Amino acid sequence: MKSLHLKLLLWAALLGSLRAASPETARREPETVPNFRLLDHTGRSHELHRYRDRKLIVLMVGGNGCPIVRHGVIALKQLREDFGPRGVVFALLNVNAHDTRDEVVAEAKEFGFDFPILLDPAQATARALHLQRTAEVLVIDPATWRLVYRGALDDRLDYGQQKQQPNRRFAAEAIAAFLAGEPVKLARTEAKGCAVALEVSGPVDYARQIAPLLGEHCVSCHSPGNIAPFAFSNYDKVRGHSRTIADVLREDRMPPWHADPHHGSFANDRSLTAAERATLLEWIAQGAPRGTGEDPLPGLQPKPADPWPLGQPDRVVAMPEVAKIPATGLLPYQFYTVAAPVTEDTWLRGVALRAGNPKVVHHCLVFIRYPERLRHLEPPQELGTAGFFAGFVPGTEHTFFPAGTGKLLPKGSLLIFQMHYTTTGKEETDRSELALYFAPEKPAAELVTGAATNGRFEILPNARLEGVKSQFRFAQDVWLHELSPHLHLRGDTFTYTAVFPDGRQEVLLHVPHYDFNWQTLYRLEEPKRLPAGTRLVCSGSFDNTATNPANPNPQATVRFGEQTDDEMFIGYFNWSPADGQEAIRPAPKQRKKRRQLAPRNVTTAKRLKSGCSRKP
Repeated sequence: MKSLHLKLLLWAALLGSLRAASPETARREPETVPNFRLLDHTGRSHELHRYRDRKLIVLMVGGNGCPIVRHGVIALKQLREDFGPRGVVFALLNVNAHDTRDEVVAEAKEFGFDFPILLDPAQATARALHLQRTAEVLVIDPATWRLVYRGALDDRLDYGQQKQQPNRRFAAEAIAAFLAGEPVKLARTEAKGCAVALEVSGPVDYARQIAPLLGEHCVSCHSPGNIAPFAFSNYDKVRGHSRTIADVLREDRMPPWHADPHHGSFANDRSLTAAERATLLEWIAQGAPRGTGEDPLPGLQPKPADPWPLGQPDRVVAMPEVAKIPATGLLPYQFYTVAAPVTEDTWLRGVALRAGNPKVVHHCLVFIRYPERLRHLEPPQELGTAGFFAGFVPGTEHTFFPAGTGKLLPKGSLLIFQMHYTTTGKEETDRSELALYFAPEKPAAELVTGAATNGRFEILPNARLEGVKSQFRFAQDVWLHELSPHLHLRGDTFTYTAVFPDGRQEVLLHVPHYDFNWQTLYRLEEPKRLPAGTRLVCSGSFDNTATNPANPNPQATVRFGEQTDDEMFIGYFNWSPADGQEAIRPAPKQRKKRRQLAPRNVTTAKRLKSGCSRKP
């Protein structure tokens, strides 16, 4: 008898080990809830770890059309009424990949859902948390990121009926016990919602699906000699970084594209579709299997990084001297002036800036000073608060100017390099360069870089600042080509809205989570025609709280300034006049007003030396 019992134990142990090694049992629920970032149905960004200042986080799994969720929201509202004032935050998590944002908005309006509804179109969070049913409630402790409770709201929800009053309010009991510092007696119950269907659930093939996807979207940066910290050169390298890939996809950090897909269409969109994200995440969840067939990834590697990504320039303009950067300290902007290397008025089809020493060059803007004979045509720039001639900022992606446009480089012009240097702990040098690409003929329209700037705001310590705005009014019919928001480390959101003369409004670009490390130039898929009198309104917000991981000092009062730990609010945009017109420059009074927005800690002497300021 003892022998039979021993054999049964051995068989049980063997079966257990086999199950642990299988793909299905390998997907154990995480001990802690992994971080994620999702947009809600209004377009607002929510990152789990940004709620670490709350007592508890309560998520209820939702999905359009589920009657149990619709009933459950009533109970969730009661929970919010009871515990919201005590530091508990509540949200719904829609895990249906097929529910569009407009459909979610419509259902929320119809049934009175007044919670943020986080949208998980790639089902990244659903996979990470192994969600099986809607109406399931997850109560998360932000101090440890562990689940305090998981299961049904209460015992009254069922598939065919609903009791008038619950006998047990499971989630409420767990929340109350945790807030009272007592043990949670019942931490797990069964949720009775609608089944969650994963869009990608079958085997994923590395050679056929994963390698081509990485080749198209990732290896341009993740390859030897390029800017990413590691290379996807073959299967082994990808598998070794598979957990990191899952993290950055779930947190929406990669690929670096920050535009809300609900607004606008952009020619340089480098984001993954929800289906592509889901495929990658499912492959990783399956253990990142190699599968069969030859590894395509080595053959998808780009050529070695070109020092000039746009090709060999027609002319290269270097700073007139080598800049010497001290070992430590905060440096004011440095200005270097050089004559334009052209013997006649020249139209350009593109420009590109190259940092001589990327370790110390934070950013570089180049301004143009026209000769006296053309001074009335000089684009407004005002030290970058009204525009610039060329720019290099974190995340710069060099491209030629939009088709049919160009910038004028007149004979006798001056080019002024505005250099923002950061120290590294030892003395450094730099000599950055500007590449010029000549147009074969005068383009159909001049490209003008403009800006809508607000330099008058104050962000209080440990606070958010909402509703910051700036605007620019077009005096003529124009084509709008590109948009580029500029904030610093406390920058949170940024939106461009076209307000037409008849009062209509259209959101052109919404950036729900601004990232200072990737200052993207968003090129419209098709240029947008704006009639004279249209106002380009920029609106946004700042986050000066300790929950902002990029914040250098939540205790500081922050204003407009040139250093990274100051702030800026600038909406850059590239436009060209329509119908063969000449570009209409802002009137002198407008220019004078803009000049007052320049950073106050840049001295007048430096402005005059740079050639960017003139006597009235």
